[in-house]
Amino acid sequence: MRGRYLSIRLKDFRVTRSIRQISFIFAIVAAALIATATTVQAQEEEPIVGYAILGEDIAGPYSIQVQVSPPNPIVGITRVAVRVRDAETDEDLSEVFVRVFGTPADEGERQYSPALNSPADRTFYLSQLDLETAGQWAIDVEVESDLGQGSTVMPVIVQSRVRSGSGNGWGTALFVLISLSFVGGALWLWYSSKQALREREERGQ
Repeated sequence: MRGRYLSIRLKDFRVTRSIRQISFIFAIVAAALIATATTVQAQEEEPIVGYAILGEDIAGPYSIQVQVSPPNPIVGITRVAVRVRDAETDEDLSEVFVRVFGTPADEGERQYSPALNSPADRTFYLSQLDLETAGQWAIDVEVESDLGQGSTVMPVIVQSRVRSGSGNGWGTALFVLISLSFVGGALWLWYSSKQALREREERGQ
């Protein structure tokens, strides 16, 4: 009787141990799936290379994300990338009409450009604006489809096109190097001509 009791307890222990192992494996798999989903979502929210995310807003039935390039806009051409998603399902919408406007706060004309996607990239609608004056601008985005209409406005600061500035460090460094090369070349030509004249004078004597 005692041996049978010990046998039953041993079977219960094995079953309990198996359940613990299965639970542990299930917890590891669940954690891995959650981590993978979080990583994918983080990657999806990263900006396009060379762009910076200006903002994201819920506008009617849409979730509208706006990116700009260069990341710190300067006077001249600014490229705008718009991502449109269904506000309820969070799915990307590849067949909507997108219009992008740029309105200066002080002086200058309002700019307009349609934003289009391509068969190679259906996610982002691309356009470009000629932001011709420095200062604050408003980027207006209008979206229209069978779902309805939606619009959002996001502010952006446009910097003057200058050679110095924190937003153009590599350009400034390149300009300095080119300037130094020109100065160095001029000094070398001056020194070489002086040496040649001195050698001629010495030969003439």
